[in-house]
Amino acid sequence: MLLNPEPLQADAAAAGGLRWCVRRTPPPDARPCLLLLHGTGSSGLSWAGSAAHLAPTYSLLVPDLPGHGGTDGFADGVASLPRMARAVAALLQAQQVSPVAVVGHSAGAALMLRLWLDGALPDARALLSLNGALLPLPGVAGTVFPVLARALTRVPMLPWLAAQAASQPRAVQRLVDSTGSRLGAGEVAHYQGLLRQPSHLAGALQMMAHWDVTPLVPALRQRLARDPLPLMLAAGRRDTTVPCAQSGQVARALPGTLWRPLERLGHLAHEEAPALVADLLWELMLRASR
Repeated sequence: MLLNPEPLQADAAAAGGLRWCVRRTPPPDARPCLLLLHGTGSSGLSWAGSAAHLAPTYSLLVPDLPGHGGTDGFADGVASLPRMARAVAALLQAQQVSPVAVVGHSAGAALMLRLWLDGALPDARALLSLNGALLPLPGVAGTVFPVLARALTRVPMLPWLAAQAASQPRAVQRLVDSTGSRLGAGEVAHYQGLLRQPSHLAGALQMMAHWDVTPLVPALRQRLARDPLPLMLAAGRRDTTVPCAQSGQVARALPGTLWRPLERLGHLAHEEAPALVADLLWELMLRASR
């Protein structure tokens, strides 16, 4: 399936000291607001296929996260989870919206949950995590990788060199295939375009260098015990980026959480099966209405 940005319209916005690229469904916006948060190294366009299935029900707000796509990065390069959450909260305030539900993919799922813990989603009735990166990397990788990423952010030429390498279509195809997902030509072209941007590569690296989800699950366990909210964790069984079993582990640790393994899908499940997001969200919102 080729990417089709409709029914999303891109616009520029200012919030939290950043210039944002934000995609929204066109007015009228009488429908309830749904916030879609992409993962590290992606952009709001990754939701384009799902948007067609969601727009009849929701008014969509789909930002490029700081340092990604068309949104500015932080001037000092410190793209931590709490700081990213504060930036998105500032965007929501500037856009004068309060989402009734949020869908987050990979690191975007951790961001969604941090926003909820911080009280930035007062009207949220349901949260949907897709292939959520909600636990630290296991073993030595969890210690070494952030240190390595921080070291790489100090190499000014690295994003430019990586962008040159990304001009090779086969390299991008191999990168996409390594996630366990099988995407069409349009989706692969989206990632090739992103990876040709040194600023995007720098933003993704800065996010990886400063990302710490260690406190997330314990904080969620405490909050959900006293303030239940419909939460679903869904993950592709073929995901080779964030193992599917991690979402199952987190779901078992959080009271009342729904767990949905997705057969024959990889890390980019929402791009492989765009209608899936609407189906999962419908199930979750039905639970929220009881």
